[in-house]
Amino acid sequence: MAWDRDRPVPWKRLFTFVGIYSLVVFGLFAILQPDRMLQSFPGLAFGAGVAVAVMAILSKFGWQPTMLKSKDQIAADRAAREGARATAKAERSAKGSSKSGKTGKGTTGTDAEVPTVSPPRAKPAPTRRTSTGATNHPRRTRDTRKR
Repeated sequence: MAWDRDRPVPWKRLFTFVGIYSLVVFGLFAILQPDRMLQSFPGLAFGAGVAVAVMAILSKFGWQPTMLKSKDQIAADRAAREGARATAKAERSAKGSSKSGKTGKGTTGTDAEVPTVSPPRAKPAPTRRTSTGATNHPRRTRDTRKR
């Protein structure tokens, strides 16, 4: 995607995420190197600032991870995906019925395609290679092998 200056940056969620991440890292510094805890704080603050800047720039380009989305936005995206999936499924079933060539008269008197539902495909009979019987899993060892 291209840069869009009008695209919003979720600042509150961004600062919350980076703040929690920084606290976790600071806690690890406190556990692993307690004598250098205060010396690590400027580097941690600089890293957090760089992370906020990079994420803000990426969100202007259209990057929007789930951690920065609101629950309403996640629900709307999910509904849009399900709608697109239902539309694609309807198109596939329409293509399948047009291949079969079955049409019928509609209520208006015009020719309209009637979607046909094909029965589920029957499972093929097992073969020697696909059988799950004893012949497919022999319990042979070097001593019991036929020679």
